[in-house]
Amino acid sequence: MPRTFHARRLLAAAAATAAALPFAATAAFPDKPIRLVVPYAAGGPTDAMARILQAPLQQALGGATVIVDNVPGVGGALGAQQVLRAPADGYTLFLGNNGPSAVTPLLQKNAGFDPVKDFVPISMVAKSTMVLAVSADVPATNMSSFLEWAKKTNGKANYASAGVGSLGHLGTELLIKQAGIKMTHVPYKGQAPTLNALLGGEVQVLLTTPTEAMRGQMATGKIKLVGVTSETVSPHDPKADPIGKYVPGYSLYSWFALLAKAGTPPAVVEQLHAAVVKAVASEDVKKRFDSLGVDAESSAPPKVMEYVKQDVARWSVIIREQNIQPE
Repeated sequence: MPRTFHARRLLAAAAATAAALPFAATAAFPDKPIRLVVPYAAGGPTDAMARILQAPLQQALGGATVIVDNVPGVGGALGAQQVLRAPADGYTLFLGNNGPSAVTPLLQKNAGFDPVKDFVPISMVAKSTMVLAVSADVPATNMSSFLEWAKKTNGKANYASAGVGSLGHLGTELLIKQAGIKMTHVPYKGQAPTLNALLGGEVQVLLTTPTEAMRGQMATGKIKLVGVTSETVSPHDPKADPIGKYVPGYSLYSWFALLAKAGTPPAVVEQLHAAVVKAVASEDVKKRFDSLGVDAESSAPPKVMEYVKQDVARWSVIIREQNIQPE
């Protein structure tokens, strides 16, 4: 057998073997910085969680660099679109939540993505109840007095949200519907501006996932916590009234998850999943998440998709019944 023919056979066999090996065995991942896209402005709760996770995630990935990139706008759609424009290689990730990962495509015809088909879940990172806060000049200190005040204002009270279709927006509309009250929606671009609006008196009500800054303002009395979005007492806010106690059936949880573009190699997804699970299990992450009022919680990828599908079904009804229109 000629040596050249024998060499070609060896090369062909080697190529076939390499193609059959898992992705992780043929390429080192990660061998360049990973971009973690946060679909909200800096300073909000999602951004805070990303920055808390940044260092432990880098460590869990063997020292790889993780860069947090804030891409706010259009209810999280701009951030999602940027992830989907990048290659499906695991180097551009998305820190999604109920909003951009489920609701935004229901409202924005030009959202440019399908939350079920276009993303592959990696893991949950946190879950929490939300808080209902009012400005200092509102004569309410609990849910009973809040509901009484809200009924008297008859739509003259303003409530803030991080934008049309955000969980704070839909959650407040759900409260309005179930409690039989009226309030006027004032959308902002991102979570951070809503706190300033509440402090400045531009709005009187804010339903949101709390940040450390917000909890600091509540501690000084500059804003007041009147309720939490659960049917039972929250361990993070044991003195706050569960909204579900006064508005039967009301229950709302925000969840946060890491996702990648659909088509990302399974071996890469598996590696990222293991890293997220390790990072979320860190005692430092748990403690710092707890200070935000959220519970650090990882999950198997299918669990994330289950949350996405449930929210798509739930909020499509509220959007239709409350006649919520995109900006």
